[in-house]
Amino acid sequence: MRKPFNFLILFIFFAFSINAQETTLFDSEGNPRAYINYNDDASIYLWNGKAVAFLENDGSDMCIFGFNGNFLGWYEEGVLRNKKGNAVGARKGAINMVTSIESIKSIQEISPIRPITPITPIKPIFSNSWSSESLTKFLYTGKN
Repeated sequence: MRKPFNFLILFIFFAFSINAQETTLFDSEGNPRAYINYNDDASIYLWNGKAVAFLENDGSDMCIFGFNGNFLGWYEEGVLRNKKGNAVGARKGAINMVTSIESIKSIQEISPIRPITPITPIKPIFSNSWSSESLTKFLYTGKN
């Protein structure tokens, strides 16, 4: 009787420790659409498990690059921004919005080999506006 209980405790601890290394990204409507997996070198996965992008430091900026080698935008203070400086997504608490309950994610695919990243453009002045482009579409432009 003691072994199943120990196994259950270990399983719960393991499940929570894995989850603690991921940050959910919400779209402008507050729906979970993607997540950053910090256990996988800050790779960004869509909710369906597709690896589409990754974060990389460029000086003092945290930049978003697609696995296809394209520069997508910036990740600053929990907000993903496109090349124009408009928000396309955010982590919970970064922007004042109500977020939906997170559904179960699909199994994530193995992330591709990271390309050599291009020189990043000059960062624009960030706006307080959301982009008309959805978070999913924004991230899909980085898919390999």
